[in-house]
Amino acid sequence: PESLLDIFQSRVTEEMTLPLPDRGDGTLSSKALEKILEFLFEKADVLAIGPGISVTDDTKKLVRELLLNSTAPAVMDADAINSLEGNKQILKKARSPIILTPHAGEMARLLQKSEARSQKSEVNLRTIIENDKINTAVSFAKETGTYLVLKGVPTVIAEPEGRVFINPTGNSGMASAGTGDVLTGMVSGFLGQGLNPLEASILGVYMHGLAGDIAAKNKGEHSMIASDITDAIPEAFLSLGAIS
Repeated sequence: PESLLDIFQSRVTEEMTLPLPDRGDGTLSSKALEKILEFLFEKADVLAIGPGISVTDDTKKLVRELLLNSTAPAVMDADAINSLEGNKQILKKARSPIILTPHAGEMARLLQKSEARSQKSEVNLRTIIENDKINTAVSFAKETGTYLVLKGVPTVIAEPEGRVFINPTGNSGMASAGTGDVLTGMVSGFLGQGLNPLEASILGVYMHGLAGDIAAKNKGEHSMIASDITDAIPEAFLSLGAIS
């Protein structure tokens, strides 16, 4: 968002930025669509959307229009998933491959019908999902034609043809704010390097969990935070080299 650009650039010096029209309150305007699509067409290979964007009428519209118009593969997390509000059918209309990375709560909101929504029903649905993650993931991926990374311990990955993969890395210390954002970045990074959506999902989840295990070893599961996982990524890659 344009109104947050100066703050962002003062805190983060390495990342390139693209100022986008906002509503004056730090949230994106639906008018940002054209600028994002132009950038994706000219310079980007992957769209990662969701972390920190909030859920407003404008962001809901923006997310849905990007799904329908972007030709770049997309990784959707957090408020991008929440913006669909039970409207999973729109995923079938996407022009490019979609990877979704919800935790059980986000998955419950995605599956729940808007007209039947209540806090109690959402909690009940979340419990059902947590108790049957594999079938939930496979059913959703097949129905919508998407790649689903259902986060948790363990994280389950499902693809449109019905295959499912269970990730062996990761720990309960990763259930804290920001860790899912790190996963979004890692999966998007692998996707941008040319891996197909399934490969990017599997490798991204595995390496994210491995970095989380290293962070837990160094910091402890009870005290680790998301940036500890980011800091452990180089060691995670180096450990794979040692294994091979």
